[in-house]
Order: sequence, then C-alpha cells, then structure tokens
Amino acid sequence: MSLSNVYNLPLGLSIQKGLVQNYTGINKFGLNTAVGTSFETIWDGNNTYTYPSSAGTATATSSDTDDNTGTVEIQGLDSNYDLATETLTIGGSAGSTSFIRVFRAVLKTANTGTSNVGTITITVSSTTVAQIRAGYGQTLMCIYTVPRKHNAYLMQLDVGSSKDLENEIRFITKEIDNGNVFNTKAFITTRGGFVEKNYAVPVVIPEKTDIELIAKASATSAVSGGFELFIEKVDQS
Repeated sequence: MSLSNVYNLPLGLSIQKGLVQNYTGINKFGLNTAVGTSFETIWDGNNTYTYPSSAGTATATSSDTDDNTGTVEIQGLDSNYDLATETLTIGGSAGSTSFIRVFRAVLKTANTGTSNVGTITITVSSTTVAQIRAGYGQTLMCIYTVPRKHNAYLMQLDVGSSKDLENEIRFITKEIDNGNVFNTKAFITTRGGFVEKNYAVPVVIPEKTDIELIAKASATSAVSGGFELFIEKVDQS
C-alpha cells in the first residue's frame, strides 16, 4: 500500500493494519461490579490489584470443575518484561513461561458449552493476577504494563457507572524506578452515565510502567472503564 493510502486512513486503523512501522495499538477495558467508597482497581477482582513480587509460572483453576480441561491463553510480560503468551489447561499443571505481569486472559476452548461455567483464576507465585467471571470468556481488567524497549502513548480514556452516583476515576502509573509509587496522570469525576476523554497531546508512558484505572463511588456501584494506547518500539536491538 502506498504512503498516500496510509495517510488517508485513520491513524489507529493504519497502526492496527501494520502499516506504521514499530507501532501497535492496545485497547484495554474492564469492569468492577461493586466499587465502594474507597479506590479500587477496575478489574474482575472487586478490590485493589496486587502485582506479583517476582516472576513465576502461571496456573489456571476454576470455581466449577465443569471448566476443567478447557484452555485459557495468558497474555503478559515474561521475567525480562518482554511480551509473552502461553496457553494453559484449566485445572492442569503450571505452564513453563515465567511471568512478571499478566494483563489479559482469554478462554480458548470450553469443556462445557460456549463459555466458562465458573470463575477462572490465574495465579503467579500464589498471587491472583487475572480472573475471568463466569460466562464472560475473557478478563475485564483496566490494567497494563508497558513492555521493555517500548513507550506507550495514552490516546483515550472512558468510564461509565451503572448508578446515578458521584464517581471519581483516576488513571495511575507506576514506573519501575520511582520507588514503587503510583502517580495520577488523569482524574475524571462524573455522576453516573458515560464519560470519554481524548488526548490531542498524548501522555507518554515509559517501558516497564504499570498502568491502572481505579475508581470510587459515593455508594456501591458497578463501574466500567477503558483506555487506548499506541505502543512504540523504541529500541530495535
């Protein structure tokens, strides 16, 4: 395809079609079904997310044995913070890849029916790093970590609430060399409904940085969210 045709396409579509060298796109979306009056991560766990303290192999289990022998694909970063995927058998043995981060899990085959019957839990070094709620088929987690030798650019945020309540949502990042501190990079307040924020000037996020959307509400409410990133490979070695 000629450059003139590339430029006639929206940038995001050009990136996803592989027409822009060294760039990829990430769309993260999540749901916390019971956000309370203190900040919680928008993910399947209904609490504040805990990262593994060290790299380890992953295991997949289910709250319902009808899911056993199905398979789930784990997506994350290996011990070097490089992108890694591995397919695990639910209820089976641990995998062989050592993960330091997991930011998505997708059901690949179901033992019963067309989706997971129970809640599937992915653990690394005894830490729950991902969950797939019964019937959902994949994680809903507003969590990502920028791979090694890459930069991320925040292009868009969105949040929604199931009730007409006061909500506060923060986009936070934790760089690997900043003393284990999360910094707030965006703050949204809303009373129910849906809010979207687009960035004419993207936020730059360096390699190995953890990213989350967190939320709190004036009373218990389901809160959804999402963010879109362009990922640039900055070191070709």
